[in-house]
Amino acid sequence: MKQASTVRRLTAGLLLTSAVIAPLAYSSPRAPEPTDQTSDPPRHNIEIDRSLLITDLGVVEDPVRTDPTTDIPGVWTFRHLIEQMAGNQDPAEFALRWLETWEQERMINGSLAPARPNIRPLVIDPWLQASGGQRLDLRKAPFKLLAIVSRIDLREHDQRQAKNAGEGRFIFGVLDESGLPLPPVAGPAPGGFTVIFEYEMPAETMDELRRWAEDWSDLSRFALGSQEYNAALEAITRRFTDQNAAPDQPNGSALAQIRTNEIALASPWELREFVIDDRTGLLRLHPVALTPDTYAFNGTETLAALINANERRLLDDAFDLDPQWFGSVSAAGPFQLTEFPDADNRSFTITPLAGPFNNIPWSAAGILNNDARHIFALNTCSGCHRDETGTGFLHVGFPERHALPNSLAEPAALSGFLTGTEILDPVDGVTPRKFADLERRRQDLEDLLASFAQDSAGPNDRHKPTFVH
Repeated sequence: MKQASTVRRLTAGLLLTSAVIAPLAYSSPRAPEPTDQTSDPPRHNIEIDRSLLITDLGVVEDPVRTDPTTDIPGVWTFRHLIEQMAGNQDPAEFALRWLETWEQERMINGSLAPARPNIRPLVIDPWLQASGGQRLDLRKAPFKLLAIVSRIDLREHDQRQAKNAGEGRFIFGVLDESGLPLPPVAGPAPGGFTVIFEYEMPAETMDELRRWAEDWSDLSRFALGSQEYNAALEAITRRFTDQNAAPDQPNGSALAQIRTNEIALASPWELREFVIDDRTGLLRLHPVALTPDTYAFNGTETLAALINANERRLLDDAFDLDPQWFGSVSAAGPFQLTEFPDADNRSFTITPLAGPFNNIPWSAAGILNNDARHIFALNTCSGCHRDETGTGFLHVGFPERHALPNSLAEPAALSGFLTGTEILDPVDGVTPRKFADLERRRQDLEDLLASFAQDSAGPNDRHKPTFVH
């Protein structure tokens, strides 16, 4: 049972505090200059599927860059990325120790992360068996590349100096022993487990930030999956994935965090976050950014007080949840009321589903402004991946009509939150909530590039997102 004690020692003073969370540097050959073809869109005409969220099969199934079996593995393979982030660790042991973190419950930041021991029979043991039984063979890693993503919108800078250029991400789907998507324990999704490697794109100056922006934008001038496109994309990604991309960080890796989304090991849907430990060099469980422990916090007076005390900052998009509130995991539902230690005393909104299961958005009696509640919930991992956006949990997942184990056959499935959708607020049931996050990201990159136009020094304002998705 989750720990009720996680509703921890919130004084009125703490309710009014908000701390800054920070995401987290290499130089490799620049991308090749685009050829001047009249059929290409002009510079800074940003195509979402080329410059922001890349799922084209000519990229994610590039026969060289996604081949893990060669002596020098493809640069976009799970094997290569693990080898680069492991530092002086044995990469196979590094991967195994990470997977074993699911096998035991852990107390993180005062919040209990439950064990999910099915990681052993569903992922570790089949991989070991395919590897010959002694140690994991990274050439046989059961992880299928689904997408490569620019999150330059997550950058941090003030008027003069950059802290970083946001994140570059690799999204993998987890496979079963037959090479098919590892299924969910319940629900219709074709796969129930994804892993996202999220790297900081290093930048300290506005010129470095400009280069990142222009390089991602320039990808729109190439044909997707062409030799020129893939070479240009490789040149970009290696600037944050190569070993010693961030010499001052653990293992010299620019990895900011790994996030996992799964309902393949147990119910409910759950997100976990991992970082490289600066002492051991291994991946360790880390509190989930911006997301309290729902079992301890949702439906409580404490939640209502926190949202009410910070209503203005939430509405002004200026609220950062203090890291002391981050939970060990982010449980996203569907929930059974018996999972809550004192369900009868909770005042959250319940939407019944089949059987004993319910959707339970972030909510509580006494919240004065439902828009503030919505913003708070949307900025959590669990809210963004379910109730607040009408998402089944995965924003990027296996396509329905895949042809695995041979091929995805078609690009990864994307959520309406990304591509465009409108839903009704999960609490009041009447307020429309519109989303089109990829278009928001496109406009953000366009605005950033415009700030550098005509040799301008760049953006003249502070930029620090209050979300992590």
